[in-house]
Amino acid sequence: MQRRRILITGTSGGLGSALVRNLCHDHDLVQLDLRESGNPDQQRMGNVIAGSITDPCVVARAMDGVDTVIHNAAITYECEPYYEIVETNVMGTFCMLEAAGSRPDVEQFIYISSIQWHGLHDLNLSESMPHYLPIDEKHPSLAFTYYSCSKVQAEFWCSNYVAHFGKPMVAVRPALIIKLEEESTYAAKAPVDHRDLNDYIGTSDLVDGIARTLDYHPEDGYDRFLFHAADQRTTTPTAELAERFFPGVPLNREKIDACDGFGALVDCSHAREKLGWTPKYRCKR
Repeated sequence: MQRRRILITGTSGGLGSALVRNLCHDHDLVQLDLRESGNPDQQRMGNVIAGSITDPCVVARAMDGVDTVIHNAAITYECEPYYEIVETNVMGTFCMLEAAGSRPDVEQFIYISSIQWHGLHDLNLSESMPHYLPIDEKHPSLAFTYYSCSKVQAEFWCSNYVAHFGKPMVAVRPALIIKLEEESTYAAKAPVDHRDLNDYIGTSDLVDGIARTLDYHPEDGYDRFLFHAADQRTTTPTAELAERFFPGVPLNREKIDACDGFGALVDCSHAREKLGWTPKYRCKR
């Protein structure tokens, strides 16, 4: 792996700070966030720039001299006023893409999207059902909420970036992220009483997956990866969950019967095949 100068956005959060700690030994880092990390050690792991991804001047300053971008900054939940979700997640991403595209030195752009791109966390709000289970990257989006739609719109601009600038792009769609400090104690729970994928991914596995995309070059310039644990996060077997909440949806029984019957409702075969990635973390059961 070549040594890179990587711009990472959203570094005050759990995933962003974990990426910084993981990558700082092999690469030179620039950290961009609305606020500086309160951890003095992290502040020494790379140049820190405080500012908004929606500010072209701030983004331009952060982009100076970098050859790789990991764009992680986002509003990660549904909240009012809703225009702030669109402004940050869509226009902020657009601003990052335009700056990266116009700079010859930027060779790789990795966008941290979300499993919610698929819209399957919105099912309790709509009549839609997944087309099949477990889902994979080919499953279409059924996005309905402001947050999930913001990820759909941002990924549209990511694909446009490839077409417009001729540079490669990878979109990462993580499941519910379990913080590093919670991995040792996080345990499976009873399922919620509505349709849900009961998805999750340990931060350690997610960081490993993102790091593997640094040297991945999609054949057609653009690719996307779901990252998920091998199992789901409830104490109820997956087949029972599917029968209760997803009646009539076609099932791949071999995959949902994995992990002693608790196989994930999300299929990460694409990441295994293209990146050699395999999830190691599983919740306590």
